[in-house]
Amino acid sequence: MNLILKSLLLPLLLVLTALPIHAEEDKWIDGIKFRYGTLNNDVAFKFGGFEPGFTIIEVNNTFSHLAATPMFPIAITLPETLMNSWSFRGAFLEYQPLTVAKDLVPFGGFEGNDVTVETTYLRQSSMMRTALYRDFFNASDKAFADANSNWALSADMTSSRIFLGYYWGVFLPYRPFLCESPCPWRAKFFKFGMGLGVYYVDLSYKLNLCSQYKVTPSVLDDGEVALDGHGGECVGKTEIDSASNTWGGVAWVSTGALYETVSKDTIIKIFVLEFANEFYWPADTPPSIGVLKLKNHSKNLEVSLEIESFELLSYTYRF
Repeated sequence: MNLILKSLLLPLLLVLTALPIHAEEDKWIDGIKFRYGTLNNDVAFKFGGFEPGFTIIEVNNTFSHLAATPMFPIAITLPETLMNSWSFRGAFLEYQPLTVAKDLVPFGGFEGNDVTVETTYLRQSSMMRTALYRDFFNASDKAFADANSNWALSADMTSSRIFLGYYWGVFLPYRPFLCESPCPWRAKFFKFGMGLGVYYVDLSYKLNLCSQYKVTPSVLDDGEVALDGHGGECVGKTEIDSASNTWGGVAWVSTGALYETVSKDTIIKIFVLEFANEFYWPADTPPSIGVLKLKNHSKNLEVSLEIESFELLSYTYRF
């Protein structure tokens, strides 16, 4: 295991060992989960000419080549502890294996980035194009932009990441009237929790200029534009720089579930959303600016990381 990851995980593990992980048994894994859902690995590239940096490139999930991917159907379930009849605490773990994402989408900023039936291409806002041209581009970039009136900035990215955390939360308890006391199962509605953790990421990217970022809108049978499934391509792709590194830091983590039922042997959950993103302070000093150093430009881009999993349904067999 990477030394950086060890140093990040150690403080959190010390906190976890100081807490009773399970109300009945002292164990680290509660069971094996079988799940169906999707995993979003959101990334936004920001230009630090402003504080905080403005998004200029993003993993836009409404484009088919950047859509959320099916999550691995088998995972471990970490224990949770009831603190009283309406609150809980537990651990968070989410992992994204090595993933390649090409032709990331230019972000339109204040000029909007919604795809309509008439959309043929996307690019950064005029304000951001001016800032990039003036404060970021080198002579070669400026020559490309001068020769291509619809130029846009895009990126190709390869990344893997892991988030580990601990959260505290509340829920609406429910115990059926027909279940005699002590009831062998309990239900939770509108479960929500938040906490802190750590993350570790391995990321590399190529920064590309496009003569045009071509968009093919996804159109429904009635002629209206669909919410997702659009096509996007960096036409005339020209690599202008690249960066790669591994790093870690502190993360916000949160969890939410519409419904959960727990018995001695099983856990069933419906509509579960878990989310984690990096946390840093001061807000204008993201760690990615320091570690992801570009080779051909004097300024670096900020890379903002998130991970979001959505379980439509999951079943856990408890040990």
